[in-house]
Order: sequence, then structure tokens, then C-alpha cells
Amino acid sequence: MDITLPALLLLIIILIALGPSLTPFDAYNTYWDGYSTASSICLKPTYTLPNNLTGISSIFIIPETNLSRPLVNSLLNYVVNGGRLVVIMGNRTLSNQLLSELGVGSRFMGGVIEDPVLNIINEKFPLAFIVSNPVVATNATVIALDDAAAIRINDPNAVVIAVTSEFSVLGNSTGPFPVVVAVPIGRGYVVLVSSPGIFINSMINEADNAEFLASLCGNGTALFLEGALASNPQVIVRAWLLTAYAYLSTYPINYLTIVMPIVITIMVLLIRRQGMAVKV
Repeated sequence: MDITLPALLLLIIILIALGPSLTPFDAYNTYWDGYSTASSICLKPTYTLPNNLTGISSIFIIPETNLSRPLVNSLLNYVVNGGRLVVIMGNRTLSNQLLSELGVGSRFMGGVIEDPVLNIINEKFPLAFIVSNPVVATNATVIALDDAAAIRINDPNAVVIAVTSEFSVLGNSTGPFPVVVAVPIGRGYVVLVSSPGIFINSMINEADNAEFLASLCGNGTALFLEGALASNPQVIVRAWLLTAYAYLSTYPINYLTIVMPIVITIMVLLIRRQGMAVKV
């Protein structure tokens, strides 16, 4: 049996999986709607939460898929114990579902904010202004939004971090509208960001977006949960490969556990191939 073709196919699959992504907001997406620049600034992509979250200053998530109950519980425990969870609105229903499961009463609203006066490019890219607050220390003053919703505040201790101008509109309502809000949970905060496009490659260098991202990340490691994004075959294979790598690098002895079956299989195929050659 010739193992050249299976090996070549495996190599091709690995190269495709680890190549540039087309998934919006993906840290491995180098195109206009990706988060590759944000990743180079401070976001560390991961598919699973480490058991030890010491030194993790913040966790970013864009809910595009259903999240497992154990993951939600881990995120909640992280926040309760003093962590900062940044929930960037992805799928609005799933994002609000996560907020509900975390015990947050505030919600991402429907519709898209426009501002005919204070914007970049046109009214669909409104500006928002950072409000002095005790949660996020930042030198950023103005951020540029893309596809931003308003946040309905239902938590009495919520802290508004950024608002649009008085010229902004949402349907028949006029601004200002809160677009970044922090809600205290235990000793930590859940930070709601209503514009998923604020940190994409084509927007990250507008206004003070990059500076604001760095401030949200904090001084420690900022994790970006890739597993919450929309899934496709490339994402699934990449997740498996990177998770396996993380598992192996954490516990070197596991190399034997995973590699040995592969080595044995290759040896069996080679022996069978050699036996067939002898018969011929």
C-alpha cells in the first residue's frame, strides 16, 4: 500500500487548516473583516480555556455559536473571582443569551446606529466617545464604530464607558446611545461592546480603536475565544490541531500518547508494503 498519497493529503489538509481564514472576526483572518491585527496587538487566540487563569487580565468572546454550559460556568467563575470578560456582540440572540446566563440584565438592542454628523466615511460608521470611568483606564477618547447597536442598560450598577453623539440616530430615536458598558459581577466585570467591527483589520487603525483595545486587554494576557465564532471545516480542523499542540506542549509525555499510534500505523503500512514487494 502506497502511503505517499495519504501523507500528501494529510499535509494539504494541515496547510489549508493553518492558512489564512475567511471567517469574520477570526484572529487568523488577515483580510478586511479579520482580527489578525487585533491579535498582533494583544489578543491571544485560544479554543479552550486553560485550567489555570492566573495572569489572564481579560477574556474576549464574540458569540456566534451556542456555548456549552461548562464553558459559561468557567467564564462566570472567572468574572466572579475578579476577571474581566469582554462580550462583543456577534449573533445578537446568542450574545444576549450569554449575558442572561452570566446574570447580566443589560441587553444588545436591534437595529444599527447611524450618525450623519460625527462619523468616519459616512453615517454608517459613527463615532463614539469614551466616558471617564473606574473600570477601563485608557488614553483613548474617540472610537470609530461599524455595525453598532445600542445597549439597553438594565443593571443598576452598570458603568457606561462609551456613548455615541447627540446627532446619532437609531430608528426614530436620537442619541446619545451607550455602546460600551461594564456590569459588575462578583469582584469582576462583564464588558459589553456593541460593535463587532470596531476591532476588524479595516477599522482597528481608525480613531483610537487600537488604543482602546489595548486598554481592554489590560496588562496581563488577553485571551480571545476562537471557538465561539462561526464554525466551518477549516475552523474545526485548525481547532483540533492547535488544541492538540497546546495539550502536547503543556504535558510533553503526551507526545507518546498521541504520536505512538500514528508511528505504529505507519510502521504496519511499511511492513505490509515491503511484504507485498517481496511477493512480487
